[in-house]
Amino acid sequence: MATLSSSANIAEGMSRNTNKDKSRFINQSFSSSIEVLNFLIITRDLELITEEEYVKIRENVERITNQLNALNNKLKE
Repeated sequence: MATLSSSANIAEGMSRNTNKDKSRFINQSFSSSIEVLNFLIITRDLELITEEEYVKIRENVERITNQLNALNNKLKE
């Protein structure tokens, strides 16, 4: 559900008129992505995925959070 929340916040935020409102939703999306990372760590700790799967997914989550941060910083300019 956190992944759905992240993408929904991006969609809703981009429909807003001001950069301040857009930034707020991008920040919420970032927080949801961190939640995904938390569940990913738990999934690995419970040995429900392999280390290789963990690394691949984590790299993708980190790429997404970096992009969200960059967008948020741009909106705050």
